[in-house]
Amino acid sequence: MKPSRADEAALANAVRAAVPDVSPAIVERLLADKVALLPSSDPSPGEPPAVKALVLFSQPKSRVMEFLLQTARQVEYRPELEKVETVEHLADGDVDQQEMKIMFVHVRYRLRYHYEPAADRLSWQLDPRYDNGLHIIDGTWELYSLDAGHTLARFSTHVDVGPALPTFLQDIATRKNVPQTLERCRKWIDSDGRYRP
Repeated sequence: MKPSRADEAALANAVRAAVPDVSPAIVERLLADKVALLPSSDPSPGEPPAVKALVLFSQPKSRVMEFLLQTARQVEYRPELEKVETVEHLADGDVDQQEMKIMFVHVRYRLRYHYEPAADRLSWQLDPRYDNGLHIIDGTWELYSLDAGHTLARFSTHVDVGPALPTFLQDIATRKNVPQTLERCRKWIDSDGRYRP
């Protein structure tokens, strides 16, 4: 059932209230496409920029976070991941070992997830205790409740494969893959984990 104009207007107002720093054009794109990339700041020389985006989920905030915390299930909507295994459970999150191919480079690395329930925030970075196949990978999900059935998520990630892949190729791969991955994640969560690409 298509939402009424009043419902759409209320949702648009809720998005603008949650992220007042975002331009009206980006809010419009988000409401139409459910995923909108945000402008990124200039990185340090030689570093790929962080990729930032907004995602609009048709689920309550608690349900969205419930799925995001199931980090090992990312293989269900991210076909580029060859394997994900949770290797450690900690009080505030897990450590997952992931294996994937970035363009023509096969990498294995461990991500340490931190869940901050009071801030509705999930963050991750490379586990420094492991000999990772990547130079940098970090990111965050921050959730905002819009109404009983909609959640806005602010996403950001920064990936640097290291010397195995030139910076400009990393940037192309990240900017191409992130919107597709976020759309698949949105469909996966909105379908209660049933969607598969």
